[in-house]
Amino acid sequence: MVNRLHNAKSAFLREASEQPVDWREWSQTSLQEAKEKDLPILIDVGAVWCHWCHVMDRETYSNTEIAKIINDNFIPIKIDRDERPDLDRQLQNAVSAITGESGWPLTVFMTPSGKVFFGGTYFPPDDMYGRIGFRRLLMNIVQLWKSKRQEVEKSSFDPSSIAFKGETYETSALIDQIISEYDLEYGGLGSSSKFPHPLVDTLMLDYSAISGDDIGKKLGIFTLKRMYSGGILDQVGGGFHRYTVDREWKLPHFEKLLIDNAEILDAFFKYYLITKDQDIMDAMELTYSFVKREMSADSSFANSLDADSEGVEGLFYTWTEEEIDSCLGQDSQLGKKVFGFYEGADVEGRKVLMRGMDNEQLSKKLGNESPFPKLRELRGKLLECRKSRKPPFRDTNDYTHPNARMSESMIKVSFLLKDQYELPFDVLRKVGSSPFRRISGNEDPNLDDVSSLVLSNITAYEVTSRREFLDRARGLASTMAEMLKQTKPNTLDSPNESTASLVSKSLIKLSVLEGKEIKIDDIEVAGSPSFYAGIIGNRLSVESGNFAHVVVVDENDNASENLHREAFLTYYPLKVVEKVTDSERDYLPSYIRSMFDVKKGVSRVFICKGSTCSQPVTDPQSIKQILKTKI
Repeated sequence: MVNRLHNAKSAFLREASEQPVDWREWSQTSLQEAKEKDLPILIDVGAVWCHWCHVMDRETYSNTEIAKIINDNFIPIKIDRDERPDLDRQLQNAVSAITGESGWPLTVFMTPSGKVFFGGTYFPPDDMYGRIGFRRLLMNIVQLWKSKRQEVEKSSFDPSSIAFKGETYETSALIDQIISEYDLEYGGLGSSSKFPHPLVDTLMLDYSAISGDDIGKKLGIFTLKRMYSGGILDQVGGGFHRYTVDREWKLPHFEKLLIDNAEILDAFFKYYLITKDQDIMDAMELTYSFVKREMSADSSFANSLDADSEGVEGLFYTWTEEEIDSCLGQDSQLGKKVFGFYEGADVEGRKVLMRGMDNEQLSKKLGNESPFPKLRELRGKLLECRKSRKPPFRDTNDYTHPNARMSESMIKVSFLLKDQYELPFDVLRKVGSSPFRRISGNEDPNLDDVSSLVLSNITAYEVTSRREFLDRARGLASTMAEMLKQTKPNTLDSPNESTASLVSKSLIKLSVLEGKEIKIDDIEVAGSPSFYAGIIGNRLSVESGNFAHVVVVDENDNASENLHREAFLTYYPLKVVEKVTDSERDYLPSYIRSMFDVKKGVSRVFICKGSTCSQPVTDPQSIKQILKTKI
């Protein structure tokens, strides 16, 4: 027996197609059915990579008695948060307003007219873990609906109407508050479970560059290095898991998301530009290789890797001592020390690898040689052994937003590494100027899709100088402007970059390229400012004037490539780089055109901050000097 989800495009929905619950997809037809049958709606929001979503599917929604209660009394609708992030945001906010809970799986109860009246996250089938069982909760809601329906409807609300009241703060005050939230012992934010917040770490770097107060940079480096040495990084194959359940970055939930790794990779890239730190480089290279090896498909990037394999969370990534010994042979004792086997978190008798010996200690152990060849050798052997295991499920849904974000990050890192990697550019060409929610689909795009495509096409133009990418970015920006007339972008990083931040950064970069005035709105913050890091960072760069337009004039000599690389790979809070020829001068703002012929005949660079440009420079070191920050 299969329910109505067996033909769904979403892998998460298809996985539920054999459950006894008569699930529908979110649609006007499903909502209309609830009105016609006058039944409340039960919504389950989850994702294919979500461990506790699988647990609730397996233990709660596969229970035939619970399914009968649902089918008899509700219109059940299942939503994939990767497919419909817009709905997920609304419903998360609604449930959070009622119960203070948010996350996945998300359980939502709505009236037949589509208003939310109750919700929560994970519910076991019966009372356990200190939580009410779903069977009892359902019967309570059925009884409440029958006996006190008017009161329930009166207290219900439209989830799209939720707006948390915020206050306007000075940018410096917001940054001070974020700094106060850092864990000074283990890095990251807070003192319990740890999510990476790459937007926060990038904001800290920009803050230090602009203010000269190096506390932000120090906190960011400390955090990235703790992540690099922790269990949140797949120490064997690279790539970051979504979060850890502990404060010390040791024990992750093992799912790997494309969007998370795109943003983390970008943060490591920016910190490497300013620090040239080899640990930062190692983490970046390891993650870059992971994406190429495990997330690359024929013409797009896969969306996620599941946390579970063979029904066990983390089985693919964890190790027994016998497995390590068998795999590493005479290097097993060294390998267990390097990867902190005895200090690692325990998962059902298996160990999560972390770094028990840092690179400096490993170097001393090897007679002061570079640690990285041995490290690569150990990882290579473990990776080869791991190939015999059944890998986690890979969701190949080619959602546009995470594909665009990863394309942007991979373009940057491949340029740094001088690695010819065409997939990111192929993704952008395949999407073209008329994007959909999925690259290969026909569903309407959302603002995240379009704004992230603007940014990735700008980056592709910066690296390749091919005008097709800039033209496409400008066309997509027009689409974005039309969408903004109908949709107010969310401002909260989740912790992935908010729509508002993607939109504002897109507009800022295009304004810089075109020499237009940059406008930035006030920021209204409700709750922790760490979830507004994206828009705070954009505002900080604009308020301080730390945004730059770097124009490399290519005179077809040997110097232009080095000038271009230096321009792109010099850290600056917010900059746009383009390499042009004499025939392309008319595309530039008038204040650059007016001095274009100065030092004509040799490749040269103009660095403009606002409408004020430097005299043309012809050596890479001068670029670095003019773009020098306060750190």
